[in-house]
Amino acid sequence: MEHLLGDLRYAWRSLKNAPGFVAVAVLTLALGIGANSAVFSVVKGVLLTPPPFTQPERLVLLAPNFDAFGLKEVSNSVPEYRDMTTHTRAFSSLAAFRNDDMTLTAEESPRRLRVVVATASFLPTLGVTPVLGRGFTQEEETPGRDQVVILTDTAWRTLYAKDPEVLGRVLRLDGVPRTVVGVLPPGGVYPEDMEAVLPLAPTPEQQEESRRGNRFLNVLARLKPGMTLDTARADLVRMGDARPTDLVSRYREWGWSMSVKPLEDQIVGGVRETLWLLWGAVGFVLLVACSSVANLLLARAVSRGREVSIRAALGAGRLRLVAQFLTESLVLSLVAGAVGLLLALWGTDALVATVGEGLPRAQGVKLDVASVLFTLGVSVLTGVLFGLVPALQASRVDLHAAMREGARATGSHRTGRLRAALVVAQVSLALVLLVGAGLFVRSFLALQRVDAGFAPDGVLTGQLALPKVQYPDPAKQAAFLQALLPRLQALPGVESAGLTNLLPLGGSADRSFDIEGRPRQPGAQWKAVEFRAATPGYLNALRVHLRQGRLLEDSDGPGAPWVVVINRSFADLFWPKGDALGQRVKLHGQDMQWTTVVGIVDDLREWGLDVPSRPAAYYSLSQLPDVSMGLAVRVKSGDPEALRAQVEAEVRAVDADLPLFDVSSLTRRMDQSTGPRRLSALVMGLFAGVALLLAALGLSGVIAFSVSQRTRELGIRMALGAARGDVLRLVLAQGLRLSLTGVAVGLCLSLGLARLLGSLLYGVSADDPWTFGGVALLLTGVALGASWLPARRATRVDPIIALRAD
Repeated sequence: MEHLLGDLRYAWRSLKNAPGFVAVAVLTLALGIGANSAVFSVVKGVLLTPPPFTQPERLVLLAPNFDAFGLKEVSNSVPEYRDMTTHTRAFSSLAAFRNDDMTLTAEESPRRLRVVVATASFLPTLGVTPVLGRGFTQEEETPGRDQVVILTDTAWRTLYAKDPEVLGRVLRLDGVPRTVVGVLPPGGVYPEDMEAVLPLAPTPEQQEESRRGNRFLNVLARLKPGMTLDTARADLVRMGDARPTDLVSRYREWGWSMSVKPLEDQIVGGVRETLWLLWGAVGFVLLVACSSVANLLLARAVSRGREVSIRAALGAGRLRLVAQFLTESLVLSLVAGAVGLLLALWGTDALVATVGEGLPRAQGVKLDVASVLFTLGVSVLTGVLFGLVPALQASRVDLHAAMREGARATGSHRTGRLRAALVVAQVSLALVLLVGAGLFVRSFLALQRVDAGFAPDGVLTGQLALPKVQYPDPAKQAAFLQALLPRLQALPGVESAGLTNLLPLGGSADRSFDIEGRPRQPGAQWKAVEFRAATPGYLNALRVHLRQGRLLEDSDGPGAPWVVVINRSFADLFWPKGDALGQRVKLHGQDMQWTTVVGIVDDLREWGLDVPSRPAAYYSLSQLPDVSMGLAVRVKSGDPEALRAQVEAEVRAVDADLPLFDVSSLTRRMDQSTGPRRLSALVMGLFAGVALLLAALGLSGVIAFSVSQRTRELGIRMALGAARGDVLRLVLAQGLRLSLTGVAVGLCLSLGLARLLGSLLYGVSADDPWTFGGVALLLTGVALGASWLPARRATRVDPIIALRAD
């Protein structure tokens, strides 16, 4: 302990006398440590923190696939859920649920409430117990006895300020009074943004065997101890074979199978690879920072050679000298860790804001005790990592040579090689990050150039959820459309307005279908289509390009013959000769009719800009009204969000109890859909820029130190007739050799890394030669620029003064 305290005091005095060195070293390390702490906080909150469910690793989602129609992981019907509860053995419990939006009629103004409608087994399957009240009973799964509600912690806090007397309160949801019977703990629901849980009470019609095509349920299951995903899949296959013979034959014809997906994958699967990649990138930044500071310490050790020699002559052993140098390194790294923690406070919020709503569990991302401990651990590890090699090198003392040299500081060839090797490592690591950043930036730019099939600029979007009590049948739903649309169209500055069942990037609604006069052969692949229902103004608001025929019109109302507009993918796939107009199709589903194709439009990227367009069919929303709708209003000029208050007012004028929610511009919706890719491009670019700067500074420092050590040599060369240009080329060649070596090593490493990035890229190959070539040229150019200043300084050496100094 006495030695440690002495080393700390000595380290403090030594560092206090070198404020410039300390400032540069601390800032360099703080950037690397702070970036690691910020990304760790995000990774911990999103990936490493398990959901607050009992044994969450045993929770899975079950979804059917119908390969004959190209349908993957679709919803389940009530009879299919009944099959699972009756015939499976791999699960200790199962639950069915669906997500919904309901209107909460409040005293001030109506608001939207996000709800999950689930069976009584839902919370027990999750392993969640209400903190107040109770869960549901099986009796409450009966229509008419389901007028109860369980609030999430979020709704309890928002609506009732966590009033402990909330049980027994009555909420009017979609006009139906529901009694609060329980409150859930924080995070105790899936999906995480839900605000209330309601009992699922299927109607007798939904429970009929003939309604197997009425798919609206998700199924959650808990694996029994010892059961794996493979045994669960095998159990579901056995369940399928236990159905009646006619059903088994029909499901086989449809190419039926079951997906068993861990709940954790469903929650975070979309960002897992991106976050691990970013954490790896900041690890590279920290290595570059460590190399840079290690170079500074090697240079400083040379200038302290006489001091070390004197301490060795007075009896300090090598171990003692190493301990002293490591103590100084640890002091530097701990100070840098404190500064990095402050940077991480800002960086964590910036990362979350950059991704936006695309980041799951964003509310759990924070700089907490674990993040502080992680920062402390990284700081200590960093101190050892960048301090050990300089400490070992500085402690190798030749007393006779040191005393003979006197006060003049010189560096050994070994020190020079170490510094050069560290610069090569910095350049190679920086190149790896630059290649990754270049690939992600090019991928993001390629995504931005994708033709979405619609014009998002100038379009305001929002969501409506009609209460089923007030709008129980298609006639009343259609009447609402006819009342609202003229009011929206009449607003000043509105070019066109429309409604649809699903806005772009808002999800999918796959439907299998038949074509009149073309029976589907058993076992044949017949892709499903995207089902869309829209009013005439909707396609106009999105400026969808008409290729053939006509668009939907106001005359395509409830009493008119059914018509449909299809996209180019649908037409080219099933009518490659161009004779789609006038053909008749029938989508599978309740109350669907044979429908005439009247128009063909360009493909829209309905699922996302990076997802290829699929066959799609646009029906008239007046003929197929729905209680859940998206609204699109195009303005003639200006910011569409400036129209928000007027649009909301028109909705309230038609129905004072109906809220308009999720209101934003279509451009913003598109930006949110590309959030993970934007995060990768921006953050990788930022980290690569930091690494490039550190590598340039490290190279410049090495060349400058080399020039200072070669002053006599350069003076002799110039005294013998070497021109300043010769000296300039000599020094630049040294920097170029180091940078080209680093570039060569970095290119080899980048080729391996790029293979891992292939699945995360869009529109650019993992071994894109333009990216690799451009990054190599950029880094070489930066390296030459970093070598230029010390090279210019070398040309100003006065030979007389240089020789006299010897």
